[in-house]
Formats: sequence, structure tokens, C-alpha cells
Amino acid sequence: MASGQRGGLAGWDAVQPSPGHKFGQLPKRENVQEAAREISKGRSLLRLSGAHEFDPRYKEIHDRILDEAGALAGFPLRRKITWSSMTILLSSPGIITPYHIDHQSNLLLQIQGEKDIWLFDPKDRRVLTEDEIERYYAGSVNAAEYREALQPAAHHYRLAPGLAVHNPSLGPHWVRNGPGVSVSVSVNFSLGKLEARARVYQMNRYLRRIGFSPRPPERSFLDDCLKSETMKLMSRRHPKNLEELLDSMPRRIAARFRAASARSRALLK
Repeated sequence: MASGQRGGLAGWDAVQPSPGHKFGQLPKRENVQEAAREISKGRSLLRLSGAHEFDPRYKEIHDRILDEAGALAGFPLRRKITWSSMTILLSSPGIITPYHIDHQSNLLLQIQGEKDIWLFDPKDRRVLTEDEIERYYAGSVNAAEYREALQPAAHHYRLAPGLAVHNPSLGPHWVRNGPGVSVSVSVNFSLGKLEARARVYQMNRYLRRIGFSPRPPERSFLDDCLKSETMKLMSRRHPKNLEELLDSMPRRIAARFRAASARSRALLK
């Protein structure tokens, strides 16, 4: 689930959803505490983002998960991470988490209950187009579109307590909860190279809007460096969460366009 944003508790009323629904189409639960009390008989999806910021014991678990994941992968994960977040997910029996993508990589650990997760290859452009990725990094977090005809391309995993799955950056996925209440922990993390790639997609979006046909990332090392560094000048150098990564660049560029337009109007008076 999309996280890495500012910490907090949020909930949705997942009445008869399907993979193709968007989070924005699900009614928000105003009384999250009541939804938690009725989780076993309701249709709720609850999320506590930034759990490690609220309790030092969660911070200890968050750090241990990343340390163990790095050791198992033989990769200095903690040294490469630019920001990370721990999210606790609580969901009612049978509900569906809509199809979506996340910028950050994700380790999803099942604590209670069972759930089925379908993961798609983020490099398969039949599933996830360059246009969808560009729109996502321009701030449209619901840009990824579910295509039922491509469902056979997904990898299916059934999670039970003690099992976990890794979802790579931009990996499209959707989840169906089992017959009981599900409790999961999601540890998300961003890497510097992922943020550089995000800036390339953002620059490509703006270039396309003014009539250019830019190449996707990883086609030209020089192009990627120029685009990423240019966008970096207009963004927060060290984003601390997904919101800052997605929003700071578009907002700053929009502000500059507004300022330039205002100056032009003033000169014409």
C-alpha cells in the first residue's frame, strides 16, 4: 500500500471494491477508532503510517527488519536508504486493496490472518506504461490502470503469519484479504538511485508538455544525469517521504511558471 507519507492513522470503507478501483473512489472512514473496533464484521481498510515514529519499540523492529533484509540480500541496504517508513495495515475479512504502484520498495510481513497478493513486473510495459509512470511522478498517485486481460501476467503469493514478500519499486500489485482479520506490517524504503530515476520521469513529463519526445530512463546515461540534476536544482535535495518527492518538484515548477506569467502581464500593462 502506498505509504512513506507523513505518519498518521487513516481508514477507508472498502465496500464491494475491485482491483480496478482507486483509493480515491473508496469512502474515507471518519471515525477510525470505531472502524477498528468493528474490523472483524466491517468492510474497513485501516493504515497507521510512520508507526516507527510513534513508539521506540516499533523503531527497533523497523531497524531490525532492514538490517536482516540487507544481510540476507548481501547488500548494504541501510547505507543506501534515503528514507524509510513502517506502516501497520489492519483489514476486514475479504476486502480488496486496489491495484496501485508505489515509488518505494516494500517488504510486506504477515502477522495475523491470510491474504493473497498479485505482483506484476514493473518493467513489463504492457502492464505499466511510460505514460503512467510519468503521470505518477508528476503527482497523480492513481495513474496506474488495472487491465484485467493482463491478470495472468501477475505472480501470485499467499501470505500467512510468518511469511513475507518483497515488492520492488513501481511494482503494480493488488491484494485480497482472507476470511479473517488481517494484520500486516509494511516496511518501505527509498534509495538514491530510485529518486534519480523519479526525477528523470518528472523532467520527461514537462519536456513532453512543451512538445519534445524525451527518451525513457536508462536509455542514455548522459541524458539521465542531465535531467536528474536539473530537476534536483528545483526540488528538495533530500525528500523525507513520498509526498515531498512527488509534490515538491511540480509545485516549485508551477510556482515559477506563475511568477513568470505574472511578470509578463505586468510588463504588458
